[in-house]
Amino acid sequence: MKEDLTDDHMANQAVKTAVGRGLFRRGLYDRFDVTRHVGGLRSFRAWLEEFAALGRVPPHVWLVDRMAAAFARGSTKATVVVRGPLELRVLRKRG
Repeated sequence: MKEDLTDDHMANQAVKTAVGRGLFRRGLYDRFDVTRHVGGLRSFRAWLEEFAALGRVPPHVWLVDRMAAAFARGSTKATVVVRGPLELRVLRKRG
């Protein structure tokens, strides 16, 4: 992915601060699968390294190596698709 997630991280911190100060309370949430087209191997590696750095997953070097071998054998037009859960939370204003 060629996304900069800095804004997402800042938004998450702002929500955490607002809830911590009692300005909002957590409401209902929904969880659903999201499919992301990551692109090529280099983009996938960068995406996976970012998640590993956040402590969400271990490095998975073996997976990157396995994918590199598959890309070497296959088409140069191949892309990586990642599917995983996304949580959407609702905040309710207090007062």
